[in-house]
Amino acid sequence: MASSASRNLAVVLSPLEQSLVRKRYLIGIALAVVAILLRWMLDPLLRHSAFYPTLYVAVLASALTCGLGPSVLTAVTGFTGILYWFVDQRQTFLVRNHADIHTSIGCVFVCAALITLGEANRKKQLKLNESHSELEQRVIERTRELANEVEVRRNAERELRTLSLRLMAIQDEERRRIARDLHDSAGQLLAALKMAIHSLRHSKRALSDISKIADEMDSLSDEALREIRTTSYLLHPPMLDERGFVSATQWLLEGYSGRSGVSAEFTVAGEMGRFPSKVELALFRVLQEALTNVHRHAKCSNVHVDLRLRSCDLVLEIRDNGRGFNPERLAAFRDAQPRTSVGLAGMRERLGELGGRLEIESNQSGTLLRAMIPVSALHSADIPEPVATSAAIG
Repeated sequence: MASSASRNLAVVLSPLEQSLVRKRYLIGIALAVVAILLRWMLDPLLRHSAFYPTLYVAVLASALTCGLGPSVLTAVTGFTGILYWFVDQRQTFLVRNHADIHTSIGCVFVCAALITLGEANRKKQLKLNESHSELEQRVIERTRELANEVEVRRNAERELRTLSLRLMAIQDEERRRIARDLHDSAGQLLAALKMAIHSLRHSKRALSDISKIADEMDSLSDEALREIRTTSYLLHPPMLDERGFVSATQWLLEGYSGRSGVSAEFTVAGEMGRFPSKVELALFRVLQEALTNVHRHAKCSNVHVDLRLRSCDLVLEIRDNGRGFNPERLAAFRDAQPRTSVGLAGMRERLGELGGRLEIESNQSGTLLRAMIPVSALHSADIPEPVATSAAIG
């Protein structure tokens, strides 16, 4: 009960803001009037003594809550009223009793001391309130930041789960495609080769016929080897490790052009050496995925690949003259939304691991995909001996 009363008193005596000028001065006058009325109520008990105790309480309350100016107004107004109505001679400002004169002079000094102490306490309390408000604001801002961070983390985890599921799905699809390709190409060739061997084994034909069957078997073996080698190289070309990204790109584009009928050009700006294996692998996978997207969606007749080294970045550009990106798909990519295609998300993730970035520009005239890796990522211990190359195919 006592603690509740003390809290309520603290709230009542809490200092008003300096900007509330009118309110502070009105309260100062009101406290002076209250002091005079209380003295009037106590007059039958106090009579001709203790004129100013109610004024002291009012001045202290005014100094604590309203500040210097209002508390001075409270003291002057209250002192004047009490002097006029209660100090002998009453209803006049003439004081004939020496004791009353001394009491009135003492009142002036007491009021001055109360105003000084109250104003000092008020300034201190205002500072504490300001610090408390600032601390509360910081707590609110930090809480909001933490909430945002938690939301961002949740979104990132959700996107990661979505991407992982889609990667597993695309991995299964890729495995089915490889199995189908092996069955339709190498599997069929090997089956034909087995049939030719069986025919040769039970053949009673002339030597010239046997020679034709052997030639056919040799041709089938070569074709099967080519198909298996192509599939193996597409999974991970040895040329990428042995001779680097430029040579592997030339080989990839030649094969792509031959299989798809799309004209493929490759230019390298200046002399280009070897890069760290992580960089070369990332660029090669980006190029593979880009060519896959071009083949599936672009409906183009020409693809141009450009590699150049700028002051800040190593830049790989793949440009086609196809029908361009679907606007919704492009917007999803730029906003990093979960519905971004796995291929684009994978390219961005590969480049992001190296501090790089992926940009796409697209319209009805075609699409430009730009992969950029910072020069700082090119300084690594796993760089082979540099090989100066410059290439253009098409």
